[in-house]
Amino acid sequence: MIDFEWYRSFIGIYKHGSVSAAAKARFMTQPAMSQHLAALESEVGEPLFTRAPRKMVPTDKGKELYTKLVPLIENLESTTQEIKQTSNHPSEMPLVKLGSPVEFFTGRVLEKVRSLDIRYLVHFGTAPTLLNQMINEEVDLIMTPQKQTVTGIEYTHLEVETFVIVAPMNMRVEKELEDIEGWLKEQAWLSYGLDLPIIRRYWREHFNKRPDVKAKHIIPNLQSILKAIVRGMGISVLPLYLIEEAVEEGKVQILFPETSVENALYAAYRIDQREDPNIKSIVQQWKK
Repeated sequence: MIDFEWYRSFIGIYKHGSVSAAAKARFMTQPAMSQHLAALESEVGEPLFTRAPRKMVPTDKGKELYTKLVPLIENLESTTQEIKQTSNHPSEMPLVKLGSPVEFFTGRVLEKVRSLDIRYLVHFGTAPTLLNQMINEEVDLIMTPQKQTVTGIEYTHLEVETFVIVAPMNMRVEKELEDIEGWLKEQAWLSYGLDLPIIRRYWREHFNKRPDVKAKHIIPNLQSILKAIVRGMGISVLPLYLIEEAVEEGKVQILFPETSVENALYAAYRIDQREDPNIKSIVQQWKK
């Protein structure tokens, strides 16, 4: 009789391309993973993979089995998650530990997830911090601008955020300014960090070089940077979703809108939680 776990191990090896990576993703030992595969191949009657030096290449039989299994396994795992949650806490809303940069949570995430019947335990932090929390299972789902290849972590694209140069309303700029870079270098810059993270991205995209500027103020919060701009303390590069209201109210202005930069945002979760109905509900909110 075929064990369900053999199928899960087979799918893990197929997706990750190696026994070691699949074992890490499933929090198993490599010998146990190899035993699952050997047992399944014995039941099937032929090899499911060709063993290459650093990769497991699926055979035709392996491809056929994978195509048949995936929708069945994912549906079964999703159903199991739903049953588990309703049986453990039949009258209590499910809890999701959600990680996000504070500005993105306030500006975008809150509006997207507010209508879901889910409780949230929110963690704020930078992308590297949130990823470490995900790896250590301190959070279930994170919203992040960085997509890093980590075994056992899967990413889903959410949206693209647009960044523009934002300045105080009383700042005057020539309409036909020819040397935009030269003018920008003379301004008082407000940066999220000492390494000019967003400013550096803007400079490289439009001037093909690192920025030859030094930030006047380091403020590690985009909402606080916006308030500093309103008060005339300098200029910065901020996402449109954060400044829309301030622009409409005439508190700040966008400079050189044709030189905007775009940045992708992702939802990240552990592969073994891919079929969690609550995580799926949160991610699917971006499609509405």
